[in-house]
Amino acid sequence: MIRRILFVLCLCIGLVQLAWSGTYDEAAAAAQSRQYGKAKTLFLKSIDENDDARAYNSLGTLYELGLGVKQNYVTAVKYYQQAADRGNVKANGNLAVLYERGLGVKQDWGKAMGYYFIGLNKGDGKCMNNLGVMVLNGEILPQNISVAWALFAGATKYKDKDAPRNLALVQSTMTKAEFAQGKVVYKAMYQANSKKPRMDIMLDYLGWHDSK
Repeated sequence: MIRRILFVLCLCIGLVQLAWSGTYDEAAAAAQSRQYGKAKTLFLKSIDENDDARAYNSLGTLYELGLGVKQNYVTAVKYYQQAADRGNVKANGNLAVLYERGLGVKQDWGKAMGYYFIGLNKGDGKCMNNLGVMVLNGEILPQNISVAWALFAGATKYKDKDAPRNLALVQSTMTKAEFAQGKVVYKAMYQANSKKPRMDIMLDYLGWHDSK
């Protein structure tokens, strides 16, 4: 069954590109080891030291999921918003989910879509995956299995962990014509000379502009 997956804390530690990223990496390692109290302290330290956008996003996830803290969606929204304001790409998807579900904020599909679109434009795989679910189910956006396939394929390209399964499930139900169209949409959205996906192309294939 295709289902929308909540955005979860990305705890994989990457290469340290700047010397001041050490505190955040230490916090991420603590969270990965499920030492959430220590992680929270270090995320806060990373904010105090460097105003690290990743730390704001990670704190939001701790509060959203109730990891080492009492679950509090309002606080999660606050931290996610601060992360998004500082350019954290993943925070847009996290905010989108909370606005879509009305957790910590009044349910607002318009704001949810706005954050999903921002994430898509910036190359966030989770946003692509969730938009794919919405297009597949005809939620807000027009229903179109070929565009949904293209979004799942893009999400797979951008390393979303849930997208490959969604892609395989959708592809197993598609006709040859739908699959061929999906590849056309994918090629248009993820052009080789474009660093990020083309949201406008997706909307054109959905006929979204014509309906507005």
